[in-house]
Amino acid sequence: MTTGRADYLELGDWNAVCYECGRKRKAGQMVRHWQGFYVCPEHVNSKRQPQDFVRGVQDKQAPPWTQPPPEATFVLYCTPNGRTAITDFAIAECAIAEFIDPAFDPNGD
Repeated sequence: MTTGRADYLELGDWNAVCYECGRKRKAGQMVRHWQGFYVCPEHVNSKRQPQDFVRGVQDKQAPPWTQPPPEATFVLYCTPNGRTAITDFAIAECAIAEFIDPAFDPNGD
């Protein structure tokens, strides 16, 4: 078994392997990489991708103000058939008792 340059006793230190190149070194010589891995000091200079620092713009989708729709209004209008006092044709509040409008049309409204 051959010994490498990291195979010696140093109290409080241990052997570690570089994440980039796989070389064995003492843990005290290793440096933490931006990705969280421990590497040789030569590999620390690898640059991060600039897109790693891009942050999105918050999208506020709510309008600045809102209001409820207006109340539904019912406009009552009377038709000739509605004014006629005949069942199924008369409209409440339009029908006139005992009255048949001259424009009454039993086929339509």
